[in-house]
Amino acid sequence: MARKGKKKHHEEEAGEAWLLPYSDLMTLLLAIFIVLFAASKMDQGKSEALAEAFRQNIVEDGGGGMLSNDGESIINLYPGTPITEPSTGDGDSEGVGDGTMDGTSNSEGAREALYELLGQQEVDNLEDVQAQLEDMFQQENIDTSISSRIDERGLVISLDNAILFDSGSANLKQENEDTLLKIASTISSLDNYIRIEGHTDDRPIHTAVYPSNWELSTARAASVVKLFRDSGGISPAKMVAVGYAEFKPVADNSTEEGRAKNRRIDIIILSQRYDSLEEQIGDIQSIDNTN
Repeated sequence: MARKGKKKHHEEEAGEAWLLPYSDLMTLLLAIFIVLFAASKMDQGKSEALAEAFRQNIVEDGGGGMLSNDGESIINLYPGTPITEPSTGDGDSEGVGDGTMDGTSNSEGAREALYELLGQQEVDNLEDVQAQLEDMFQQENIDTSISSRIDERGLVISLDNAILFDSGSANLKQENEDTLLKIASTISSLDNYIRIEGHTDDRPIHTAVYPSNWELSTARAASVVKLFRDSGGISPAKMVAVGYAEFKPVADNSTEEGRAKNRRIDIIILSQRYDSLEEQIGDIQSIDNTN
């Protein structure tokens, strides 16, 4: 009888042992359900479109911008283009990526490639704006300091930092603000989002105001955005300011000529492809702010 009692007691202990892993499993399943439920609150279509847009940007542009220790910040939206910094934190600009059309050599091959990417109507519209800007640049005798091109991001207007800022400064030169305002008057009626990018060469800057080229390039882009908002008639909701420092060069930083080209401000009239991405990001931020 004693042996039978011991056997019964052993079976009772073994029968209760499954409760602990079972409760752990149920807790895990509950956690997974909560995560899936929370994720389902985001619109599925927007989520997939945003993921696809980011995927294309990473594959085609080779990644995003980085920070430099020089004093300017850079964000790369130009596929196939390098980036550099300014000698003392200045930013001139001039760079061309693969598959682009500039103001003087819109080859048929490049145009056909852009038709495939953007659609003929959008390319034609961007070319019309580009032609208006090129005429204005020539009339103002500033066409040597400003260039334009069309790539899959849209219409890119590049301005030498030297005509906009003093070395190591993000304050716009008042004598050249009029040039920026004339650009603003040409593009203010467009519905496209506008991205203002600051770029530098690879020479570091270390000041109390601008510890690196990230801060300098971002501050310069923000100065242009503020001018467009305050005096250019462009809605701030349609603009974004970004800085890439020296990490998106368009020329070789080993020469002074190359560094000068890398110090630049790029004003980008975003194509529908990138325009939609900006809008989706804004929608997601609005959802986050209401939750």
